[in-house]
Amino acid sequence: MTTDTAPSRRPASDCGRHRDVVGASLAALWGLGHIVTLALLGIVAEHQLGGDHPVAMPPARALPDHEPAV
Repeated sequence: MTTDTAPSRRPASDCGRHRDVVGASLAALWGLGHIVTLALLGIVAEHQLGGDHPVAMPPARALPDHEPAV
């Protein structure tokens, strides 16, 4: 029984290829931007749909259209 202790070699097809660092960085930045955008939209929606905001009085009830009768 023999064991081969030599390090494994990459296939010949991978020898000439270079890693695209810029493309991978841009893809990661693109994905991170989408995650941040969705998080901010969720925060805004939660804020708008929250029930603890006072309802503004309609303008017709706040200010009369005519002078008060004397």
